[in-house]
Amino acid sequence: MSDDERGGERGPGGECAREALGERLRELRQGSGRTYASLARRIGVSASTLHRYCTGQTVPAEFAPVERLARLCGRTPEERESLHRLWLRADAERVERMEAGAGAASGVSVGTGADAPLAGGPRPPGGSVPPAGPGRPPASVPPAPTPVHRDGNPPAHAGAPPSARRWVRALSVCGAVAVLALALTGSLPERSEGRAAVSAPPAPPFTWTSDDHVWKYGCGHSYLVARPPTTVPPPPAEADAEGWAAALGAVHAGETEVRITLQGRDERAVVLEALRIRVVERRAPADGRVHRMSSGCGGALTPRTFDVDLDRERPVARSVPGNDTGEPIPAVSFPYRVSASDPEVLLITARAARCDCDWVAELRWSGGGRSGTVRIDDGGRPFRTSGAPGRPVHDYDHGAGRWVVGP
Repeated sequence: MSDDERGGERGPGGECAREALGERLRELRQGSGRTYASLARRIGVSASTLHRYCTGQTVPAEFAPVERLARLCGRTPEERESLHRLWLRADAERVERMEAGAGAASGVSVGTGADAPLAGGPRPPGGSVPPAGPGRPPASVPPAPTPVHRDGNPPAHAGAPPSARRWVRALSVCGAVAVLALALTGSLPERSEGRAAVSAPPAPPFTWTSDDHVWKYGCGHSYLVARPPTTVPPPPAEADAEGWAAALGAVHAGETEVRITLQGRDERAVVLEALRIRVVERRAPADGRVHRMSSGCGGALTPRTFDVDLDRERPVARSVPGNDTGEPIPAVSFPYRVSASDPEVLLITARAARCDCDWVAELRWSGGGRSGTVRIDDGGRPFRTSGAPGRPVHDYDHGAGRWVVGP
């Protein structure tokens, strides 16, 4: 019986695909004979997060951890393709449920999240967030199914967060429009014998994904929201945080944890030599109230951990100790090595108290006789972290069903 048929037997509704995906992941975990902690360490999530995936409590916000789990458990390309189809259904239904619940709780249509005011007001001209328009679909539109290559592997951006996948499609449209405009104006370069064609630089010998909605130990995070608390829906699960924040125009308050997952394209080792942080733009801290998330602490994350102070004129990514389900992980400095069978996960904690900062990470690498620098960002846009000095702080009272002023 195929995975699609297995999921379809559970009946219609959003719960169907989520539970079917959880069952398949649970079978993979049980068949591997490994513990949640040991598997989670290899695929770059916490043990409790993997447990929630396998029990159907939450749906992974990206396909990457599902694919890494399937590869680790020796699944065939056909089985991984089937898992990818099942995840696409579960992810789309998760977004629909989240938007329906948020709209009902706030009395505001979450479907117009791209038009919702950003905390701190509109971004200045030349800022990092492009306006909504034909080239940028609303943030609430669920991503279209991602194409899968014939070998069962999704394209390089398939494991990226939904916002990143939407930007890949948007950039493709913009590129087609630009080529058409050049053709109409006669500005396209002529091609002739003996003239070298201009081509893009070769892709680095590794893939990467980023997620900037990582909660500390899976249980807590703070967002600045420039809306009355009565219109803010309840805190989401961590896996749904990106859609929740995008619909409300929420900004990371005080700190942003960015998880970067890197994996080589083949078994040849790639050396990651250095990580630099560059602040693209600084503004005064954004307006709004601080809303603290809390969904019960999960297991500790197990990546290489870095701390960054964005208030400094030249921020530095400083390696700091981490832990693995209670066991300390010593701070380890660059270089690191990655390959297809040996991925690496970096966790950057970027803190800000005095600025509303747009920032990116730059990763220097070498391998296969080549070297270069890769810009790590949020699907083409910088990450954003704002200080929140003196801002009111709210916690959610689940008993009363409303946000209340916290201590």
